[in-house]
Parts: sequence; structure tokens; C-alpha cells
Amino acid sequence: MSAGDDLAEIIASARRELPEISDDAWRKFEALVRAAYGTQKVYIAARRRSKLEELEAMQGVHDTAELARKLGVSVRRVNQLKRLTRR
Repeated sequence: MSAGDDLAEIIASARRELPEISDDAWRKFEALVRAAYGTQKVYIAARRRSKLEELEAMQGVHDTAELARKLGVSVRRVNQLKRLTRR
């Protein structure tokens, strides 16, 4: 995903990954997000996105200190990224 992906593209991607969620639930979700944020584009910061991608690529590494060293971030930041990915 690029930094400027719009909500429809993000939801389409999520729908493919989560087929167990009903179409009705996705419609409600999209309506709620659009009501709250209008037609704004959803942006994921490039630096955060790259760190999330790097973290995903290191799935075999479970030591937080080692992950922090390899990613070049603090242990606290690794824990934040893990929470974002529910790893």
C-alpha cells in the first residue's frame, strides 16, 4: 500500500484477508469511518510502515532487545510496533 491509499482500497484489501467478516459489517464499518473522517485519505507514515514491514520479515526473532537492535529503534518502540501488528 502506498501512503495515499484511499479507504476503499484499504477495506478491499482487508476484506480479502478477512473473508469471515460479513459484507454488512464492512458496509457499516466504512459508513462509520466516512462519517467520522469524511473523504480524507488514510495515511500510514512511510517510516512506520517500513518498520512494520521489517518487523513482519523478522518473525523468527522473538527477543525484543534483538529486534530493537536490528530495527534501529528502542525496545519501547518494538513493543509499540508489536501491539500494532498483534504479534
